[in-house]
Amino acid sequence: MKRNLFFAVVAIVAVSLAGCGKNKTGDVTFWQETGSGYGITVVSVDGVTSNITSEYGSAPSCATSGCAVFNGLDAGSYNYTASDGSATWSGSVTITEGCKTVKLY
Repeated sequence: MKRNLFFAVVAIVAVSLAGCGKNKTGDVTFWQETGSGYGITVVSVDGVTSNITSEYGSAPSCATSGCAVFNGLDAGSYNYTASDGSATWSGSVTITEGCKTVKLY
């Protein structure tokens, strides 16, 4: 009985330690609504750029083609800027695990 308890405790500790030291990461997808009238929009997050080239009638799924997609960002707050040559946007987005969508309008 003591031996089984010992192995159970060792297994629990091993599983608990397996996640230690791993940074949580998440993704963010920027999009624009159909009929917004904006052209290709260049979005910059932490010095990396991606383009919005399509419009959507409702929030698209994460990483949808035509959206500005940023993957594997460490959890935390990031500033973003965006421009289509006429209109500009800026703000901040908080990244947690999983994916977030941000509508630019």
